[in-house]
Amino acid sequence: MTDSMPPSAPPASAPFASGPTPAPPSAAPGWAMSATAIHGIQQIARPMLVSLTPSGFGPIAIDFRSQEYVWQHRLSEFPPLPDNVVVGTYPIDGEAPGLAGHRLGLDPLLWMIGLNAFGGERASWLRAGDKYRLKWWPDLDLLPATPEQLHVVKTSVKALMTVEKLAQAAKLPVEQVQPVVNALSLMNALRRIEGKGGSPVLPPMASLVAAQPDRVRGRHVRRGS
Repeated sequence: MTDSMPPSAPPASAPFASGPTPAPPSAAPGWAMSATAIHGIQQIARPMLVSLTPSGFGPIAIDFRSQEYVWQHRLSEFPPLPDNVVVGTYPIDGEAPGLAGHRLGLDPLLWMIGLNAFGGERASWLRAGDKYRLKWWPDLDLLPATPEQLHVVKTSVKALMTVEKLAQAAKLPVEQVQPVVNALSLMNALRRIEGKGGSPVLPPMASLVAAQPDRVRGRHVRRGS
């Protein structure tokens, strides 16, 4: 956690067009907390701006309304395991100005965060035994991906499969397949079916629910095919 008091607006260097009132910023090593925060924010109806500031880099400003982000660095400079990432959330009015600067589509950034957030382990909101299938095609030309990762994406469109079955179908280790599933899930590109006896989708983070208790909307999955 940071020791300084939370600002009354996004950091001055953050490329937001306006200065909304923030939630207190928090920080943690790596991208796991950022990915979990993004997943939670995606469950909330109220418009939200987010800033992610990895140590040694300028802030990444995200507007979920337009599914865009602004960053002074190229995505090729994305740090896979930063020492620290400060996360700030900024509830706004639906018509409030968002990002200032050259806006980019959010999917490649979510892809990179999801790939690097949990190593070869499941994302915090996923459960063992659940089945997945690609529900829409990301623009593969824009994703910074290895041939093996692209192969997993293409294999995931064939049928509803557990991560283990997907790994078998792709002929790759589970440890290589799981990060791709994490990334596609963070991009909302996967259909998810709960496994037998599986747990429901995790609710948003408690701090976000407390901030907007009447605006939370669950995105539950159906059992069966």
